[in-house]
Amino acid sequence: MSMRTSVLAILACCLPATAQNSPAAVQGSTQSPERVRSLLEQGRDRWRAEAATAPADAKSDLEGRASRMDKVLSESVGLRAQVLVGEVTEREGKPELVAHGWRAGAAYFYPASTVKLLGAVAALERMRELQRKAAPGLRLDTPLAFYGSRRGSAMLTNDADNLADGKLTLRHLVRESLIVSDNESFNRLFEFAGHDRLNERMWRAGLTSTRISHRLSVKVSILENRRTPTIELRMPEGVVRLAEETGKLELANVDDREGVLIGKGRMEGADLVPGPMSFIAKNRVTLRDLQVGLARVVRPELPFEGEPFDLGDEERALLLESLSQYPGDSQNPRWERAKYPDDYVKFFLPGVMRVIPKEHVKIYNKVGLAYGFVIDTAYIVDTRTQKGFFLAATLYANSDGVLDDDTYDYDSLAFPWMADLGELCAREFLAAK
Repeated sequence: MSMRTSVLAILACCLPATAQNSPAAVQGSTQSPERVRSLLEQGRDRWRAEAATAPADAKSDLEGRASRMDKVLSESVGLRAQVLVGEVTEREGKPELVAHGWRAGAAYFYPASTVKLLGAVAALERMRELQRKAAPGLRLDTPLAFYGSRRGSAMLTNDADNLADGKLTLRHLVRESLIVSDNESFNRLFEFAGHDRLNERMWRAGLTSTRISHRLSVKVSILENRRTPTIELRMPEGVVRLAEETGKLELANVDDREGVLIGKGRMEGADLVPGPMSFIAKNRVTLRDLQVGLARVVRPELPFEGEPFDLGDEERALLLESLSQYPGDSQNPRWERAKYPDDYVKFFLPGVMRVIPKEHVKIYNKVGLAYGFVIDTAYIVDTRTQKGFFLAATLYANSDGVLDDDTYDYDSLAFPWMADLGELCAREFLAAK
């Protein structure tokens, strides 16, 4: 499912009181926001200065970078701009993630497909739990069968993209969900993990802002989203059936009622419905929790509050490959590079490549794109030195204020700005001084 052409498409009674969407509620050591803002301003000014003496073919590009950055800096509130840089340092001989944020946590943003990593982690953890209890023979390649998630819908047993045997398996659901951001694959992982189990697991991991209340690109009721279907684990030694569940957690963004009213109108078919769209019942995760969730996978030795993820070597290797592999490099499933270019779901990559040759860049990331919100959370590594940094950012690129009209400022503002941000941070944290 195309991330760039189609729209993908909250407070619990037992949630810890520390789960607030504010800059002060982020985990780890957080430094002054001035470092990030200064980095953005200096980059803008440098591009302007370079443009003044650049040849004609480069002048326009440099002026465009400076103009975009100036727009984001001056209109940051309306654009709901947020940036969070995570720098790995050492304290008393132990690694630590030091976060440098600019407007991080200042406003609600719809996380879109960035929640797919958390769904994959929760599903893999449930697999390991089942291995210890009801299904010791369960593996990543065990065929699965999902009964209809909605009353009257058909059982799902096959995956045409699985070139090995055409079966639905956890391995392929994770790969499809993360490598090309397939929504249906995420929805199966959401069901396998379970509505309540997924959210409660993230809270125990310290990601207390997490509210993953619904599937993606499927319009069903709140109650139907809480319901997960019967699932069969079709192991050689026999079939184990996981019973249908209905979650009890009532998730809503009730702590920020004003901030979750977005836009000035929305399209319903061919009709324009005036007034803002409410995201009170939509998914929610802060940039900081998205960054910590990624860090728990790619740098598990980093210390954070909460329980570490319960991932074995095989599960972690699957996640690392799925987060970093270009679609065109995948052997199973296969995706054509012409349709899925290397920057298809790696928004920072074009800018990082201005600093580091592409063959030496490794990016572990997950992006999101929906309703005008553009998000990327990444760990970016120079493979020559193994030096890396974390970068998460979001921007609301919807200048006409109308949602679901498929008219967003992705190509004119958000995607190039993400690339510009990638360049500036790569120069600051990876380039030789």
